[in-house]
Amino acid sequence: MEQRRLYIVRSAAKNGIITYKCPTAEWALRKLRDFEAAGRQNITVTDPDDGPLTEADMIGILEGSGAAPAEETLPAAPQIARQPAVA
Repeated sequence: MEQRRLYIVRSAAKNGIITYKCPTAEWALRKLRDFEAAGRQNITVTDPDDGPLTEADMIGILEGSGAAPAEETLPAAPQIARQPAVA
């Protein structure tokens, strides 16, 4: 049986280490952002090959996957007021 490849998100907590084993980059990105929102320290994310990942790396993985990105994955674009061209 083939072992499932997981993204690992770890963070320091009062009583030890919190570890999430995430089946997708999108899930790992959500957990990273949850840890950051909770003010956790020493957050690390590794890919299924044990290579370190940053938030930007995970966004790149999601954008390159061909899947529709989650709204929270992409930064909000500034709103631009467009005006019709005048001839």
